[in-house]
Amino acid sequence: AKAAMAGWSYPRIWLDFETIAFALPRWIGTRPYQQVPFQFSAHVEMPDGSVEHREFLSLDGNDPRRACAEALTALIPEEGTVIAYNASFEKTCIRDLAKAFPDLSGGLLSICERVVDLLPIAKANWYHRNQRGSWSIKAVLPTVAPHLDYAGLAVKDGAHAQAAYLEAIATDTTPARRQELAEGLRAYCRRDTEAMMVLAARLCGTLP
Repeated sequence: AKAAMAGWSYPRIWLDFETIAFALPRWIGTRPYQQVPFQFSAHVEMPDGSVEHREFLSLDGNDPRRACAEALTALIPEEGTVIAYNASFEKTCIRDLAKAFPDLSGGLLSICERVVDLLPIAKANWYHRNQRGSWSIKAVLPTVAPHLDYAGLAVKDGAHAQAAYLEAIATDTTPARRQELAEGLRAYCRRDTEAMMVLAARLCGTLP
């Protein structure tokens, strides 16, 4: 695993999206069941081991794609490896944004070209019976770092994140409740990128 990751340049950007998909498109320019990103978390890891967290979240009910694309190009470093877990999903999201916003496509496609996938490295080098056959990061993380389980979070998985998003954008949701949902979504998405860093450290034998 350490050898497989040796070529990942710094800064290493650990990236995860949360998306919503409507059967009947809500926004002009989107397709039925298109995964539209309304949130991302990025942990930017420097060579000295320091880490900075950057994030985006849109809960105003408007089409989040433009704001998400602008945040990506502003917050993701122009150099370094971008790491995802099941990276085809993140690549698809970024490519869709690049198609939708040609003026931002250069920066977005540069990010996409630097995306690598942690999932196959994990599959090749790790398995614990408590995963019960699942390679979801939510199944793997408790076998590596039990104190970082998802059970204590208000938002626990992708389906729950979508439900939280739909509640947050509803017109009858109170500001206080929307803030509560926002905090839950931020904590959940942040845990996903944190989980990738912890798993990679475990695979490389550097987890404390």
